[in-house]
Amino acid sequence: MTISIDKLKTLLQEDINDLAKLNEILQKERSALKDRSTDDIQTISAEKSSRLKTIEYRAKQKAQLFVAAGHSIKAGAFEQAVTAINNPELSTLWADVNQALKHCKEQNSVNGTVVSHSLKRVNKLMNIIRGQNNKPNLYGASGREHAMSGMNSIGKA
Repeated sequence: MTISIDKLKTLLQEDINDLAKLNEILQKERSALKDRSTDDIQTISAEKSSRLKTIEYRAKQKAQLFVAAGHSIKAGAFEQAVTAINNPELSTLWADVNQALKHCKEQNSVNGTVVSHSLKRVNKLMNIIRGQNNKPNLYGASGREHAMSGMNSIGKA
């Protein structure tokens, strides 16, 4: 059985459109994170979640197309099947989707880093407010700060 190339092209084009919209959402999210606008962050988070669900649903549709055509859905199998079909337009769409997805992952990672740094700042401020900033922080093997717990004696007199 063969894959419906037209259906696959349609799904890939929809992916490209949704990934472009997701990229815009991620840019708005980064701006809201920098401005610390909690209302905007909540609205954008809901919008992002909805867009991701749409993309995930379409991924399942594509997987069903491949399975129905007798192809594997293991990692790399889609790429091999698209290459084997030997349709330049399909290959271009596939490459565009992968590039857009990679870009969105990078944007999301940057936003995650912004959130992580903000959380560290808030935790440090909360420790100062609570009076729990007595312990010095050291860097562990992973490069992250760890509070020095208690006093470690080197020896007894």
